[in-house]
Amino acid sequence: MNKKNQKLLTKINNEKRRSSLEKIKRKKRRELIFIVTLFLIVIAVFTLLFSNYLKLKTIDVEGNNQITKEEILEAGNINNNLRTWSIKDEEIQKNIQSRFEIFKSVSVQSKLPSTIKVKVEEYNFIAQNKKEDGSIEIIMENGMPYSGKIRNNYNLPILENFKDDSNKLDEIYRNLNNLKEEVRLQISEIINDDGDNITIYMKDGQKVKALRSSFSDKLNYYDEISKYIEDKNNTTLNLINGAYLETPKSEKRRNDSIKQLLARQGLKDEKSSKSNKEESEETEVVEKNNKTENSTTNYKTTTTKNIKNTEQQSVNNNKNE
Repeated sequence: MNKKNQKLLTKINNEKRRSSLEKIKRKKRRELIFIVTLFLIVIAVFTLLFSNYLKLKTIDVEGNNQITKEEILEAGNINNNLRTWSIKDEEIQKNIQSRFEIFKSVSVQSKLPSTIKVKVEEYNFIAQNKKEDGSIEIIMENGMPYSGKIRNNYNLPILENFKDDSNKLDEIYRNLNNLKEEVRLQISEIINDDGDNITIYMKDGQKVKALRSSFSDKLNYYDEISKYIEDKNNTTLNLINGAYLETPKSEKRRNDSIKQLLARQGLKDEKSSKSNKEESEETEVVEKNNKTENSTTNYKTTTTKNIKNTEQQSVNNNKNE
């Protein structure tokens, strides 16, 4: 190989070597740029995640009445130091629900960049149950007593003389839930009587007798009925059999008839409440007595007329003689 060819070959080799080195340099440069860019992105992401921009700024709580906003936030461990991306909605929801027995439902929704919304629904209070030991417990619409702090009770009706009988109380709770809210708020007291009856005292002074198992069916129409009752303080609205008013006069007649019936049978007068069947029988007795009185009056009138007619005939005969 002559010198000229050697020089040419050497030149070609040098160019190839130079080209390879440039490719390697470019590749390394690109790798460095990628690493630096990735590093900067990571730093930017971490800076953003832990910046004040993603800290909670807006905390909304809706639907609470008996429980304060502060108590709800404490139960859910929600504060302004939390960052939105770190919040676990379901975990907060479970913590709040398990803490407060009054909550029927709880929903938690966090939203970027800095907002969280907590919405709760409370059980309504329906009554105050007076227990045998004299203590008062607040009853929720699910039939369970509420043991938390009471902030609003809305003058709930008081339940008395139920002697902690769970079956009777369950019937009352069920009917109170079936009542219209505007009617339920008018009830002052519900007193358990013997048998299946209860006595209800309304806030307007009206006394109501009803069946424990179904008093809501008729009492829901109280607003319409009460419009036609003038003297609410001296009458009793009887909803046991139909719907009618009892006055002191009608009560006295009924009691007198019962006493007469008992006296005839040689029984003592008992001042205890009667069942629906007994009340029905008593009503029949009153009706029979009224019929008897009417028959006696008719008989006396007829006899008097006959006597007068006889006397008139005698006078006429004497005149003819």
